[in-house]
Amino acid sequence: MPNLEELREQQRANVQQRREFVKQWAEYGKNHSDEEWSSEVNDVIDSQYPDPDSG
Repeated sequence: MPNLEELREQQRANVQQRREFVKQWAEYGKNHSDEEWSSEVNDVIDSQYPDPDSG
């Protein structure tokens, strides 16, 4: 079982990874048109839901 310091280190690493992801996403949004990134976000969201017409 991890000790408290190991858990804190894991949490710090997780927070850092999340910050980097947000920075990357913000940079992507700055460098791509609204139409391009919103279409891609829609594809990601739509992929999370089953197609009601597929069965």
